[in-house]
Amino acid sequence: MSQPATDSVAIPVAATPRRGWGWWAGAVGLLLVLVAAVFLLFGLDPWLRQTLEKQVRTASKGRYELRIGALETHLWARTVTARAVQLRTQPTATADTAQLPDLRLAVGEIQVSGVGLLALVRREVLPVDSLVLDSVRLRLARLPATTDTARPLYEQLPLGLPGVRLGVVAVRRAQLRYGTVQRAVAQLSQASLHATDLELSAAAAADTTRIAYARTLTATARGLLARVPGHVVRVGQLHLASASQQVQLDSVRLLPLRSISSQRTPDARVALWLPRLQLAGLAAAALARGRFRADSLVLEAPQLAVTLPAVAPPPPHQLLAPYFRDIQLGQFRVTKGQVRVLGEDHRPELRQVTLVGTDIRPTAATYSSAQYLYYARAWQLRAGGGRLQVGAPYYRATFGSLQADTRAHQLTITSIAVSPTMSVEAMARRKGHQAAHVTVRADRLAVQGLDLFALARHGSLLASTIALGRVRVVTTSDGRPPINPNRSVVTPEAIGRLPVRVDVRRVRLQNGEVRMSYRAPRSAQPGVLAIRQLRVTLRNVSNDPRRMSAARPLTGEATGVLQGRSFARVAVRANLLDAQGRHTLAGSFGATPLAILNPMVVPTRGIRFRSGDIGAIRFQLQLNRQQAQGTMWASYTNLKLDLLNRQGRRDALRRVGTTLVNGLFLRDNNPRQAGQELRSGRMTSARELRFSVFSLWRQGLVSGLLNSAGVPAPLAKKLSEGE
Repeated sequence: MSQPATDSVAIPVAATPRRGWGWWAGAVGLLLVLVAAVFLLFGLDPWLRQTLEKQVRTASKGRYELRIGALETHLWARTVTARAVQLRTQPTATADTAQLPDLRLAVGEIQVSGVGLLALVRREVLPVDSLVLDSVRLRLARLPATTDTARPLYEQLPLGLPGVRLGVVAVRRAQLRYGTVQRAVAQLSQASLHATDLELSAAAAADTTRIAYARTLTATARGLLARVPGHVVRVGQLHLASASQQVQLDSVRLLPLRSISSQRTPDARVALWLPRLQLAGLAAAALARGRFRADSLVLEAPQLAVTLPAVAPPPPHQLLAPYFRDIQLGQFRVTKGQVRVLGEDHRPELRQVTLVGTDIRPTAATYSSAQYLYYARAWQLRAGGGRLQVGAPYYRATFGSLQADTRAHQLTITSIAVSPTMSVEAMARRKGHQAAHVTVRADRLAVQGLDLFALARHGSLLASTIALGRVRVVTTSDGRPPINPNRSVVTPEAIGRLPVRVDVRRVRLQNGEVRMSYRAPRSAQPGVLAIRQLRVTLRNVSNDPRRMSAARPLTGEATGVLQGRSFARVAVRANLLDAQGRHTLAGSFGATPLAILNPMVVPTRGIRFRSGDIGAIRFQLQLNRQQAQGTMWASYTNLKLDLLNRQGRRDALRRVGTTLVNGLFLRDNNPRQAGQELRSGRMTSARELRFSVFSLWRQGLVSGLLNSAGVPAPLAKKLSEGE
């Protein structure tokens, strides 16, 4: 039987939900985030390290190789730390990289903090909180070549950044060396640097208040060594602080590669020990513009020895010109210094030097300016002692203290001593003729109204007053060697012929003493003449034609006590510009026994005054380059002479001669009797230009004294010239 057909019923089935593209995008995004996170956690540092190493190699065209031992980035903290960083020069070099410096750099750690990532993305000035480099070792085999066309540093920033601004830049424990492995040209044993607000940008480069792009800069260094031409410089420690505008160097040594020489050398040799140098008020920002500005420079206790070069170097302003176009220093000061200059005739040495210079401007303008001396507007010098050669090698001079002030126009020297370096015999042998052997000592020399500018620049002596106190002069002469063949310069006309200007309004000498000793060929015992309580005043000592003439000559007076017994007075007048050396001498001697002359005339002339007393002597003498002429008025009583042999005794021959001289030539008394006319003596003596003017004075006095005593004028003249 057939079954009945049934109607089909559709049973609804639940539809399967369809996964759309949004789900896939989310999944992919999550996956990318996970991959980025994994990359940032595990792959960013290696990638960044490799990228940096590759970029250095590419940018330097293979000249440099960068190796980074470890690199860590912390994006959330915005820090990057690199350790064991090494940058080395590769041996191969192309033509365009050969000028890059040959270096080896090792940095223990580099830490960059607070990097402005948003500014980096936007290509804006990149802010960085700090950049710290620790344990830096840098060796430069040679410095890079610099050219005027080199681009500024801020134009060479990577990623096209317009600038980088770092809050703090610090370099710690740095060692720097420039030169080969075997020989360092310059090096620093340890250095540190701290800079604030350092910005590499065009705006910062134009900011005149910044120092090398930084707002402030502090640096310290120890163990500095530098080789300069012929010398080595060593500095124990250096400290620079731009905020306080101070620079300080401690334990500075400048050592010549060849020892200091007493003779001039091709190049200068300088030995310097400087415990401390302090520079205050330094405008460090101006240095980049070639301007040096500072308030003061102080050198503490320097010890300087220098050998001058055979050829004088250029003046300091020319040597400084390549580095500074303008220099201004408020004050230069040296304390407790010591200076020794060799290779110069005088070889001066100064001890305990204090030197202060004001308004220092080493420029071409001040070099020749009448208002500046050695580039300073004023100088003050004090020295606690010193010495120098005078007429080397025959004399040396020493002094106890020295003070000079260009503003006060004063010079004061105390405890002066000028003494020979050898005996009178040795000096005569070395010179080959008779020579002055003079010792001078003075307690004080004071100069007022002194033009120190003219003295330093031209050697001219321009002053209002020169005063000497407690002067002692001792001269020793030996008449046995040949006479000096050269003309004497101790003459009035010699001052007029000086190549430098001399103009002193007044010269005064107080409380002086002169002792003259002369050994004649006839006797080993020297003759001695002494003058004590000497006072001298000279006026108008000048070779300036505007001040010196016959109408306005030099005038002067001198007083003293001869041989401790006779008061003497002398007056002089001289035109120092008179080529014939014409001058006049007038004077007087007080009452005294003639025996006071025996210490001089007995050993030198073989004559002894047995008796005789001078009442008074007056004289007037005219002198020139040919002769001395004048008149002497000598009053005396009971004049008797003894003629002596070389042993200083009266033998039979001398007894006869004594009788003849006393009986035939000598006038016992002048005047012969009371009320009679005083017989004057004729003063006549020829001048020998090889002798000083003082010899001519003495010759005139001797001739006049002999003629007054009755010796005929021709014989008196001959005897005086024989002196």
